Amino acid sequence: MTRVIQWATGVTGMMSLRHVIGRPDLDLVGVRVYDPAKADVDAGTLCGLAETGVRTTANRDEVIGTDADVVLYMGKVEMDTPGCFQDVCDLLASGKNVVATGSRFVHPRSLDTGLAEAVEEACRTGGATFLGLGLYPGFFAESLVPILARLTERVGRISVREVLNYSTYASHDLIFNAMGFGHLPEDTTPLLTNPEYAASAWIGSATVLTQALGLQVHAFEGFREVATTPRPLSVAAGEIPAGTVGAMRFGVVVDCGDTTLSVEHLTRMADDLVPDWPTEIGYEVTFGGQPSMRLHLVIGGPDDDHAEQGCLATAMHAVNAIPAVLSAEPGLHDLSTISAFTPHWANRQPVVHP
Repeated sequence: MTRVIQWATGVTGMMSLRHVIGRPDLDLVGVRVYDPAKADVDAGTLCGLAETGVRTTANRDEVIGTDADVVLYMGKVEMDTPGCFQDVCDLLASGKNVVATGSRFVHPRSLDTGLAEAVEEACRTGGATFLGLGLYPGFFAESLVPILARLTERVGRISVREVLNYSTYASHDLIFNAMGFGHLPEDTTPLLTNPEYAASAWIGSATVLTQALGLQVHAFEGFREVATTPRPLSVAAGEIPAGTVGAMRFGVVVDCGDTTLSVEHLTRMADDLVPDWPTEIGYEVTFGGQPSMRLHLVIGGPDDDHAEQGCLATAMHAVNAIPAVLSAEPGLHDLSTISAFTPHWANRQPVVHP
C-alpha cells in the first residue's frame, strides 16, 4: 500500500484528500493545512467523510518528518514561489516523491534555472522523483497536442486556449491578489499585472510542449489584456466594483521558426463581458496547417460548475500519476519525460463529494 501525504486543502486539495481516503490502495499518513481552524482535526471529518485516525497539522516540519512514499503537493505556488519550492525541496531531500500541481511546477527550469537545480539536488539527496502537472497548464496542451500533431503534414501555428468563468471560484488570493480582478486596470499591485510574471505561468507549459514536438524555441513573448465591467459584480471570491477589471486574457507566444505556438488563458467574471473575445467555455487547440484541426474539450456537464470540475480533474491527474512517479528514475521530470499513466479505478471505494 502506498503511503500518501496531502499537502494543502484548498479546493483542489480537498478533492484530492477525499479521493485518497476512498482508495484502498492508498494509505493516508499525513495532511498539511495552513488555516489554524483546519488544524488538529481528523482528516475525514475535515472533508466530510468518516474518521480516518489521521489528524491534520499546520506544523510544516512535522509533515516533512512523516514517513511516506509520495506527497500530493498543492500549495499556492503562484502566491509564494520561493516558499513552495523550498517545501518541495525539503520533502524530496527527506526521501519522499512529490507530485505537485500549479503552473510554476510544470517545468521549473524554464521558470528559474536556480529553482530547477535546487529540485534536482534535492532529488539526488533523497533518491526521490518530482513531477509537476495540472490541467491547464499541466495536461491539455502538454498531453493532447503532441498526439494530435501525429495527424499533420505540416503546421504553421498551434493555438491553445482555456476559456472559463471564475465567478464561482472562491479563492480571494487567486482572484484578487494574483489575477487582479476588482482592481483598476492601471493598478500594478496584483501579481499578474507584471507581464513577465503573467507570461511565466505559461512558459513552462509551452516549453514542455515544444520538447514533446521537437521544436526549437527562438523567442518567448508574453501578453496580458484586461477589460472592465460596466456594473458591480458579486462573485464567490468577493465584490468587483463597476469600472474595475472583470475579464482578462494572458499567455505567451513562442517563435519556433516555421511554427508559432500560443498558449492562453481567458477568464470572465460574467458571461456577457467582452463578447468579441472567444466565449465558448472549455479548452481548445487549433492547428493551422495541413490538415487544419480544432479540438474543443469541455470538463463538466451543462449543470456543473466548470471551475469546480476543473479542480477535480486537476486533483485526479495528480493522484493518477502516483504509480508512474514511484516507478520513475529519481530526478526532476515533466510530462514529456514521465512514462504514460492511466487511471486506477479498480477496487475503489466510492467517494461522496459534499
